[in-house]
Amino acid sequence: MGFKDVKKQVVGCLINGHILHEERDDIDIKNLLATGEVTITQVTEILKKVRGDSYLCSPHHWDSTIDVHVVKAKNAGEDWYIKWYFIDPDCVFISVHKSEA
Repeated sequence: MGFKDVKKQVVGCLINGHILHEERDDIDIKNLLATGEVTITQVTEILKKVRGDSYLCSPHHWDSTIDVHVVKAKNAGEDWYIKWYFIDPDCVFISVHKSEA
């Protein structure tokens, strides 16, 4: 799956509410979408603007058959780190947080 398809799928999941969050110890710092500090609309807008040169994909460390997608994006002067994977029909967010450039 190419970046354009990945982007279309994640945006579709966000718009349609097919969202889950991976459990983690530091979720209050690393997944601001899960805590409600950023909205689905905000994450959707950030991801809509992302270009392929800001995108990486690698196997999940727990299950190498699952592709983990990562974008590092700038939005409104802030740097963002967003990490997720798909488990049909949902998108599972691992990280949604501001990052240092």
